Amino acid sequence: MGKNKMNHARTKQPYPQPWANPKHAHSQVNGETQLSQDLIILQNETRKRS
Repeated sequence: MGKNKMNHARTKQPYPQPWANPKHAHSQVNGETQLSQDLIILQNETRKRS
């Protein structure tokens, strides 16, 4: 018997890039790591003060 195609689609990585990690898909946008809003604000504040 052949392989189940539905099972393959389920285990396929959400992002085709080799650097994308499916374990951390909740914090990635298009396979790129997204900073949290707090870190973005902190970076902007430190730039203003320096």
